[in-house]
Amino acid sequence: MAQLRSQRLNGKVALVTGAGRGIGYAIGTRFAEEGAHVVVAEIDQATVYQAAVDFSACGTEALAYPIDIGDIEAVQKMIADVVQRFGQLDILVNNAGLSERVPMLEMTSEQWDTLQRVNQRAVFFCMQAAARQMITRIPAFVIEAGRADRSYGKIINLSSVAGRRGRADAMHYSVSKAAVITMTQGAAMAMAPFGININAICPSVVPTMMWERLDREMGASLGLPPGEFYRRRVEKIPLKRAGTGEQIAAMATFLASEEGDYITGQTYNVDGGSELN
Repeated sequence: MAQLRSQRLNGKVALVTGAGRGIGYAIGTRFAEEGAHVVVAEIDQATVYQAAVDFSACGTEALAYPIDIGDIEAVQKMIADVVQRFGQLDILVNNAGLSERVPMLEMTSEQWDTLQRVNQRAVFFCMQAAARQMITRIPAFVIEAGRADRSYGKIINLSSVAGRRGRADAMHYSVSKAAVITMTQGAAMAMAPFGININAICPSVVPTMMWERLDREMGASLGLPPGEFYRRRVEKIPLKRAGTGEQIAAMATFLASEEGDYITGQTYNVDGGSELN
């Protein structure tokens, strides 16, 4: 059942990649509850349409958009279609991503490239396409002055605590998430004159399908029973508990709302204290 929220995103149009399940679904739900129209960009045909139905139950419009987010031409068309449908794009959340355990000596170039295509390259080109559309709505005097009088768009990228330090058993994943952090910083500087705020979020352990698979893969490699690797990883978190998609969504909502208008180029750990910086 949809919750009654403060409508901090009332009338905004938000595109959330990978919104069919997990953290992306939680973000899409919260945005819809806050009054945003949500576009569900998702490759999984089994979840993309149901997510849109669920979000629309909050009383706003939701659009299911099946897409391979690694296809740059498809991304550009999607952004154009969203603007044609709604007349605007206010918020982009780059949430879609891949993860797998591959030891360094077993890594293939195909495994490396497949993951970077979604986790790194798609993030950049989604940002680029969204920013181009956001800029078209900015008054000419702002562009000429190179100094925005307010926020004209929000982009939120999902990184990971794995991007804060190297991971020997998933180096390609850590590299991709570290790239998201530095891309966020660079893009924030590039788009600051246009009033487009760009920030990132680093979750730690959140019970999703990705973590279920990671528990199986890592547990098997260490000879652990199902659930034990996950339990040990949670025990290392200072708060001694896993996070939730709703907690990540709360941070995303803050950054997407007017309350986040003076924040850009930052990466926030929502991780129970896993990374202290």
